[in-house]
Amino acid sequence: MIQDLKKTFICGAGILVVLLFMGCTKPETEKTPEFLIKTSLMSVDKGEFLEELDLKRAAYPYNISENPAEYNEMVIGLVKMLSEEIILLSAAADRAVEVTQQEVQSARAEFQKDYPGDSFDEMMLKNAISYSLWEKRFKKNMIIDRLIDQELGKKIEISSRDIVEFYNTHQMAVTGQTDENMGELGKIADEQELVSRLRLQKTQDQYDEWIQGLKIQYPVELNREELKTFLMGIQNHGENGNEKED
Repeated sequence: MIQDLKKTFICGAGILVVLLFMGCTKPETEKTPEFLIKTSLMSVDKGEFLEELDLKRAAYPYNISENPAEYNEMVIGLVKMLSEEIILLSAAADRAVEVTQQEVQSARAEFQKDYPGDSFDEMMLKNAISYSLWEKRFKKNMIIDRLIDQELGKKIEISSRDIVEFYNTHQMAVTGQTDENMGELGKIADEQELVSRLRLQKTQDQYDEWIQGLKIQYPVELNREELKTFLMGIQNHGENGNEKED
């Protein structure tokens, strides 16, 4: 009887130890995608970068990969563009600048008026753009536009003198133009449109200094070793590749 109790105790203790170890074992979690570009609030992973790269390549000749220098220039340009974009989106998130799905749908419908019939779908197909990627980028652009308008556009003060000077400059630019090549310069029909154009110009004038401030506030970190895998003729030497962007 005592022997049986010992066996039962030993077996029970063994099971208890197994259960304890099972309880202490952390469940496997999904591996998060490694970032390529990030700020403290936003990041771009490999899958997102590949999507954007495919979109970027659609604007280049199909044989661009046969020219490594031009191809690498395209990739580096994309890195710079996405770096600035996540800085702006980080600032937007910090300032609670958002757009609703209803606003996206309304803006999308307005945008597609310029593509009657099936021309919008044909354009998407021609450029090999998925609708989900196009809509995601469309929404990002709306957020960024709203941020710029909130932080720059609406804060710009325009005096009567500014309007007169801008109008005179515009008229000088129009002088000597023919009806065929006058283009946008001849389309300012009223004061409201004039003020809108002037506000846009002043916003553009202030943008460079403003974005420099955001770059300090939301520094971008680049995973240079992973980014090298997208470049042609660049060897990966295995050093620590996570560096702040200059």
